[in-house]
Amino acid sequence: MPNDNPATGRVALAGIRVLDLADNAVAYASRLLADLGAEVIRIEPPQGSALRRAAPLAATAHGAESCAHAFWNANKKAVTLDLSCADGRRLFGDLVAKSDVVIETFAPGTLSAWGIGYDTMRDRNPGIILVSVTPYGQTGPCAKFHATDLTLLAAGGLLSLGGYPEIGPVAVAGEQGFLASAIFGAVATLKALLERQNTNNGGTNHGQWLDVSGQECIAFALEDAIPEWYLSGSIRRRTGDQAREAGTGVYPCQDGYISMVAGRLGTAKAFKTLVQWIADSGTPGGAELLDERWHDFKFRQSPEGIARFAEIFGAFCATRSKQELYREGQEKQIAIAPVNTVADIVDDPQLRANDYFRSLHDGALGRDLTVPGPPYRLSGTPAALHSAAPASGGHNRAVFVEELGLSEGDLRALANAGVV
Repeated sequence: MPNDNPATGRVALAGIRVLDLADNAVAYASRLLADLGAEVIRIEPPQGSALRRAAPLAATAHGAESCAHAFWNANKKAVTLDLSCADGRRLFGDLVAKSDVVIETFAPGTLSAWGIGYDTMRDRNPGIILVSVTPYGQTGPCAKFHATDLTLLAAGGLLSLGGYPEIGPVAVAGEQGFLASAIFGAVATLKALLERQNTNNGGTNHGQWLDVSGQECIAFALEDAIPEWYLSGSIRRRTGDQAREAGTGVYPCQDGYISMVAGRLGTAKAFKTLVQWIADSGTPGGAELLDERWHDFKFRQSPEGIARFAEIFGAFCATRSKQELYREGQEKQIAIAPVNTVADIVDDPQLRANDYFRSLHDGALGRDLTVPGPPYRLSGTPAALHSAAPASGGHNRAVFVEELGLSEGDLRALANAGVV
């Protein structure tokens, strides 16, 4: 893959074409590749993808537009194509012959049933990389089961760890299960492209089929919970925001919450510094934290110790903002951070200093959007955000007529027949 200086106008994935057939937030996989310079063509049914109607919606002069679609599909082109009919499959095969990657989220066996599975793609293009991202993978007893993001989090085990011990599990916000699948799919695609490049001897490209299981992606996020169970038989439980020991947990403050690790998971010095800070402030009960018993881990982990610390520290935090606590705590080398809201993130000075947020004009929304940029920086071939999410079928003429050679009349006839 090229890695030229940006002054040449080259980007990391220059010359790579990706066909995006993904549903839901898995469309983020090809967005990540598009940011790195790949040409991504999003293929939607003639009526448009359901993602275009996904909440949250923003009001426009022409109705409502999906913020999710605007984010997941920026930097892409878009064509419409009915893959369930012969003409649609023929045009898709022509595109496969000119592409490097196909990303899809259909139920296992769907593409093969349509006659455009991996073997057929490979016949048209030996170097094609097919990335199939599904809830449970291509094989196994659950392979053809459907899933929502919530059930995917549940099947992978992550849902059991979220929430409070006295109530049922609580899911993290957003499409985190599908997003994890998308990110792993994008990483696997990059590895397959590198492998293809390294084995391209004598002009023979070697593609492959990547099977990405959403359940496995989520199970991979359980950290050491699985080996802990194998080694000790201990099942990790939900803890919510309850402190597991004095000095470690989530605590309220003047304008929200802070998260802190200054107990056993931190260092003895951090806890000593913390209690001295509280005592020096004149907070009622603060001097009590200097007593010898607070140096005993067992006491700090006892219900009495946890509750008493929370009472004293709560009074200390009640007159301070989360940013004040964050700045001063960091200066004292205490692991403390604000629990930022979305509004806090948008105004975060660290993110702004690094130009993390990008401005992008979206014609459909009729306004400039502030959107997250890539969370990495390539010095030689930086990622870029250059175009808003395209209109449904916005590149039909450019792709089908100008590239594949259809006549204008043929394109109109296919449109009238509901193929494009």
